[in-house]
Amino acid sequence: MAYQDPNIPVLKFCGATVLSFNSTLGVGATESSMSVDLIEDCEDGDSFFADVGAPAHFQAGDFSFSGIITNLTKTQGRSGKTINVKMSDPRQLLQNCIIIIDSYLGEPIYAPNYFNVYAYYESTVINGDCSFFGTSLSDERGMPYKKIVDALSNMNPVISSPTDYDFYIDFDSLRNSGVDQLPEFYRVPGPSITILELLQNICDALGLDFYVNLDDNVISFSFIDLRDPSPDSFAAITNSYNGKATDISYGQELRNEHTKTVIFGEKVHYLAGVSIFDFYFGEEEYNGIMYPIYPIGYDVCGFWINKKITNLNITLDKPLPNNGPYTISELDIRCAMASYKAWTDRTFSSETPGTFNEAIRKNWPESINTNAAMLKNGEEAANGLGATAAAANRSTTDRAQNPAKDKTTLSLPSIDRDLNKIWSFIKNLGDTFYGKQFICPLNETICVHLTNNYGEKIFSSLPTNAGGWVEPGYPILGLKEPELSFFRTEDDRLGGFAFFNAVPTPSGSGNQESTQNYGDKPENKDSNYVAGGGTT
Repeated sequence: MAYQDPNIPVLKFCGATVLSFNSTLGVGATESSMSVDLIEDCEDGDSFFADVGAPAHFQAGDFSFSGIITNLTKTQGRSGKTINVKMSDPRQLLQNCIIIIDSYLGEPIYAPNYFNVYAYYESTVINGDCSFFGTSLSDERGMPYKKIVDALSNMNPVISSPTDYDFYIDFDSLRNSGVDQLPEFYRVPGPSITILELLQNICDALGLDFYVNLDDNVISFSFIDLRDPSPDSFAAITNSYNGKATDISYGQELRNEHTKTVIFGEKVHYLAGVSIFDFYFGEEEYNGIMYPIYPIGYDVCGFWINKKITNLNITLDKPLPNNGPYTISELDIRCAMASYKAWTDRTFSSETPGTFNEAIRKNWPESINTNAAMLKNGEEAANGLGATAAAANRSTTDRAQNPAKDKTTLSLPSIDRDLNKIWSFIKNLGDTFYGKQFICPLNETICVHLTNNYGEKIFSSLPTNAGGWVEPGYPILGLKEPELSFFRTEDDRLGGFAFFNAVPTPSGSGNQESTQNYGDKPENKDSNYVAGGGTT
């Protein structure tokens, strides 16, 4: 019978007797580890049992180590049979847990080692419910750290080892890092991140380092403040014990390669059928909210829109009395696109309707009967004429408007400059929007919310002209193959197209000539209208 010194306690681990052990504390990305050498003492009734991937706890006096069994090695030589057990903290499991930050709303919201915090906040959008849209605060810069931690805490996610042992995370210990104090603009970029990367990013932002603990099957975190020049967290960290050489080895090893990979492709494209189109002329702000500009009415000559002139007015030598909105007709835009002369002839005719035309005539009444002469002067000035009669006339006009001038110049008189700016403003509406951009009501719900990033809007779906995929044989606007092949791209997408089967009916009627008082929002600015064409 072997002699046992009563002053030296016998250590047991995994049902066997401990010969030696050593451990290493890992901080940051380096994991903590431990190696234990064992024998089965048959006289003491030892019976070794262990399973790779299972949690285990080792205790030797005041020293303890909890981790996951990663390796079992049984060695048999001339001196007998020994067993080596290796453990590590659960850091490698955290590296294998994927968090979805944005873009994907599909099921499942969470599963072992997979947590879609974006869908946790936003998934109701799939069913057309916009009540929670935007609650994730996710945008192109990512999602705030606190929102991610809050979602993970409520999910109580399960982390599984490759051998199907389940683990949980104590997120209260993560909050001890101070993550709740990170500002909202400090964000995690998407589309995905692992829990270990999230933890490392938090520590990088807060000037910390961390190590990972395991209590039974609950994972928690401890932090070291790197801003403290003499942290006491390292006291009594390591103890070294000798191991033993072997001749023959065999056993098992836990392999923990990544078992889940999330691949993000292009955003989902689908075709949306619409039956009503109208002209579109950009957006304008009313009481802090942006609204689309489209016709408020039609008459026999075309449509009418309401348009503010805030940016134009500040550039004029003689600004108009207010910034509008003013009514501008389709004929006004078409004349401006034709030529400066066509526009001025129309604008300064006393019979031409429209509140913008009326305001221009009142602001420059002297131009009503001299418009043709002003045009001539303007053209000659643009051509760089010298001291001709026209130049002398221009000089007289300049000096009448600004007697302080000490010499003649070839610059346009201020009235000409102002009218040219107004003409360019209306012409640009036509060049940019007229017949090129349209607005249409979609037969579906599009969710929208305003961010804190200068009032930026986030939409649940965005129009695109890139086309979308449809199932083979599925008819679109009554067309099937081979007709649909004319609208397909090389990757088999179906581009947007229109089918005209009747004379279009204007969306409104009546000539809008008086200035409107819109209050909180402009008339007919329906938020269900989405600008653009093609596919969503």
